[in-house]
Amino acid sequence: MIPPGIKMLFVIMLLQLPFHSWSNSSNLNIVYHDFAPFSYQDNQGQAQGILVELTQAVCQQWPGQCDIAIRPYRRAIHLFASGEAKGIFLGWNRERAETMWFSLPLVQTEYGFYTLKDFPLTQLSQLAGKIIGVYGPSNTYSSLMLQQDKIKRLSLPPLLTDIYPQGDDLPMRMLQKRRFDAYYVNKDVGRFYARQIGLSELHYLSADREILYCVAFNKAVTNSETVRQFNHLFVKLLQQGRLDKIYQKYEMQPIRLPEEDLAAKSMPY
Repeated sequence: MIPPGIKMLFVIMLLQLPFHSWSNSSNLNIVYHDFAPFSYQDNQGQAQGILVELTQAVCQQWPGQCDIAIRPYRRAIHLFASGEAKGIFLGWNRERAETMWFSLPLVQTEYGFYTLKDFPLTQLSQLAGKIIGVYGPSNTYSSLMLQQDKIKRLSLPPLLTDIYPQGDDLPMRMLQKRRFDAYYVNKDVGRFYARQIGLSELHYLSADREILYCVAFNKAVTNSETVRQFNHLFVKLLQQGRLDKIYQKYEMQPIRLPEEDLAAKSMPY
């Protein structure tokens, strides 16, 4: 039998261990939602997408258990909010950074307008008074309203919106059928579904809106050291070139590490 004094000494020694020694054994479970080509399920129900593959590469180096699952968006949000899932795929913004830690950006993308080949789009003013297809309610729709503000400042007729309740191939099919004049969407999402339905020779106009896709962690249930460890593993793989094939597969560029203060973005590093 261990004397009480020895037991207490053992407890004190454990408490004095560096914090990262505890975090090394933490398990991660990350939920993504159906948002191709970033995260989605294929016809066999397997998780696919550039964010899934990048996260899987980090998980292979994680010292504890690390699991990734695809869930419907509402279910994913519930699992994250309840603490049942430690991480979730989200775009970074300042409001979210108040309550969440973020990984470094895994992917940088943008919003923009797609039009058919007979409507060569080179500037925003060409869309004045035109019907714009958009998925909403969503961050995409909110971004489109910023473009609407630009149109108003030019004293031009406002954009007219045709809102769709899903961001899959349906809006791109409606563009193909000329149900609206332009489709406002994440650049890579639009390209993915255009290829799926065999729609080519599209024009694209960037909205100059940078989007950073990350893994978000609830500050209430996950410590910053866990996120720092995730970020270090990601950077290590990135610098070793071990993620290059994943970016090439999805025709995207590896992210450039931010030069500004990452702590201000709630990105522990």
